[in-house]
Amino acid sequence: MSDAKLPLIHKAPVEGLAIHVARTGLSIGDPAWLDRLSDGRIGVFARLKKPILGLIPHHTEGLVGHLGPVAEEIIAPSLVHGDDLRVRIIDLTPEHLANGYPPEVYISVWGDPRHLQPVLAAVDLPPPPETPKPKAPKGLSGLRPA
Repeated sequence: MSDAKLPLIHKAPVEGLAIHVARTGLSIGDPAWLDRLSDGRIGVFARLKKPILGLIPHHTEGLVGHLGPVAEEIIAPSLVHGDDLRVRIIDLTPEHLANGYPPEVYISVWGDPRHLQPVLAAVDLPPPPETPKPKAPKGLSGLRPA
């Protein structure tokens, strides 16, 4: 298989946000990475803006939140095998735009899908439907191509 990355998760919410989204300087397209937390969950980490004394710009790597159980089940085999994953922030809603709802951060994960097969089999998805062969239209069987 080639080194091209394919989407493993198109859009997954980051749960248990450990940050104030509006103050971190996160934006759509920012890189992130995944790693195991001490409690066994998969944490989402990113480069966050944390100014010193509120004035001096400073960036630090920090925990954004963790993945939900379904996303974790999909990504766990890739993390165990040490696959190189491309994780990006693809959508976010900061507190001041959430309109009374909780803030949101979504990520996408791209990587090598070779470790997905056991997960897809566990979900018990039906096999893809077979495509029927195209038939000649009725009533036009006497026509010949030019």
